[in-house]
Amino acid sequence: MLNQLPNALPEFVDALRLAETRQVLKGQVAVTVMPRLMAALDMPSPARGEVDVDLAFSVDGQGVRRVLGSLHAELDALCQRCLQPMILTLHVNIALGIVRALDEAEQLPDEYEPLVLASVTEGQSLAAIIEDELLLALPVAPLHEEAQCPARTATLDTIVAEDLPPEGKRRPFAVLAGAFGNKNGEKPLKQK
Repeated sequence: MLNQLPNALPEFVDALRLAETRQVLKGQVAVTVMPRLMAALDMPSPARGEVDVDLAFSVDGQGVRRVLGSLHAELDALCQRCLQPMILTLHVNIALGIVRALDEAEQLPDEYEPLVLASVTEGQSLAAIIEDELLLALPVAPLHEEAQCPARTATLDTIVAEDLPPEGKRRPFAVLAGAFGNKNGEKPLKQK
């Protein structure tokens, strides 16, 4: 049976001991204690929000000490299409095998990603473990849903029309229109 620790999550954890005693950690961690995540989100103001954490430490039938669980976060981000603030929702399922060294990581079953302990005598930063998993789950370019993105309302014709010079103004590249044909059905210029 798994034992649930109180809702206040510890700053540091002894992952091996938690696995041996089959502990469950549930609670929240503030995004502000995850500097690499905040830098990756590239927000002009400090990121707000908390990550909901549900982690179960245990030992599987093969003797692998593991961490199973999930993370849920709603993070401030910038849409890379319109460069406006947005809420990025992440749901991350975790299946980590706890190892002491990289050579042990190679022996883990395929269903686990390695959680390499920095030091057996010191605890692991729980926020750093969570931050690593969220960084791996971040999309390369966060985007609003297409129907909700302010940039979607601007069509290509509108953008092109805004860039054209007013009637009667000189158009320095107008001669190129003749080389490639134009909208009036004219044929391209023949090369000599």
